[in-house]
This record gives sequence, structure tokens and C-alpha cells, in this order.
Amino acid sequence: MTWRLLYERIGIRNLLVSGVLVTGGVWLFFGILEDVISGDPLVAADVQIHAALQQLRFPLLDTLMVGVSELGDAAVTVPVIVVVFAWLLWQARLRSALYWIAAVGFAQLFVVALKSVIRRPRPALMYDGVHSFSFPSNHATLSIVTYGFLAFFVARAWGTAARLRIAIATSLFILLISFSRLYLGVHWFSDVLAGLSFGVAWIATAAVLHYVGDENQKDATSLGVASFVTFAISATVHIVMQHGGDMIRYAPG
Repeated sequence: MTWRLLYERIGIRNLLVSGVLVTGGVWLFFGILEDVISGDPLVAADVQIHAALQQLRFPLLDTLMVGVSELGDAAVTVPVIVVVFAWLLWQARLRSALYWIAAVGFAQLFVVALKSVIRRPRPALMYDGVHSFSFPSNHATLSIVTYGFLAFFVARAWGTAARLRIAIATSLFILLISFSRLYLGVHWFSDVLAGLSFGVAWIATAAVLHYVGDENQKDATSLGVASFVTFAISATVHIVMQHGGDMIRYAPG
């Protein structure tokens, strides 16, 4: 009965794609986790990638990458999360609101818990407490869960071409934030890759579960507008207030 419901509401193509994303994401995440714990060759590759990227740094790109990294800070993502939650409540979409909070909340708890257990040092010491640990990347994980799941809500009622454009734009944006963490030398490559692989598996799972309980594809264009305006304002304010300090924090060692 469950599989029939999945097929009827999601469709075989979307179900197959979701299955690949969940399976591939979980497999990759645990593969990386095993390599990090056991010190396999991936750890040596981390050191080489880190050293190579630090050789490429120059002031203008530093400024750009610090700004990109700030787009994944809590000062930007939290207002977006709150606005999406409020919009869903305003539209009387309580189930979707609960899915949204559960998705981003679990992702954050998962990252903090794993950081506390693995306790992997960052390439550079510039944070305190649990944030001084690097595995997995909080920026990569929360960016893909927040912006990726938001893109799902916004694009769900649109046509295939529009969905594809939104998916590509969102993916490039998330990858840029993730790369900025590598460029600035605050994460190892495996930290970022683990965060992305977990995030892909998690939002694919959340999207499938949401489809099962709510097959209606309601227009969410106003959600996209509200989220973008919130993002633009919070990002601008955060960068203006924080950029100078972050340039000092992320200065090459």
C-alpha cells in the first residue's frame, strides 16, 4: 500500500531520482566518515587540497570568498528559516511548516552531535567550543538543507523547465558557499563533502515524505519573493557589519 501511494503521488521518475539521491548520499557520507575515523587516504588528500588552495589565495578573491561564506552564516539563514516558517503558518500549511522546522532542526542537531563525537580539529584554529571541530561542515550542511528544501517548496508547483533552472541555480549557490569554506582554509575537503552528501540524502527524504502526505502542488511564488527579500536584507546587513572582522579572522596564516 505504501509503495503504491509513493508511486501515485510522486511518480516513478521522481521516486527513482529520490532513491538514487538518498542511497548515494548515505553511502557517500558513511564512506567519508569511515575514512576520517580510520585515517584512510582521503585524509591525506584533505591535506594536499588544503595546501593547494592556500597557495591560490590573493586579496581580491579573499574578499569575495569571505562574502560568499557569510551567506551561509546563521545571521543570514536563520531569518530565512523564520520567514519560511511564518509564511507556511500564514498559508495554513501546518504540516509543511512542521516538516520545514524538523528538516532544518534535525540537520543542525546532527551536525553539532557529530562534531562533538568525532572532534576533528579544523585546519586553522579560529573558533571556540563545539565550533572548533570541523566534521562535518555546518555551512555546507545547513546551506543545502535550508536553501535546497526552500527551492523544493518554491518550485514544486512550477513546470519542469522552471524546476530545472531553480535546481541548477540553487545547487551552484550551495556549491559556491561550500567552496568558500575550503578556500578560506577553515574546513577539510572531506568535511564539506560529508555535509553535502548528508544534506542531499536528508532533503530528498524530507521531500518524499512531504509528497506522500501532501500531493497538492500549491503555488508558492510569494514564498520565493518573501524568502529572497529576507535573504537580501539579512545578507546585506550581516556583510556590512561583519565583513571587516571576518577578513581579519580568515586572513591567511
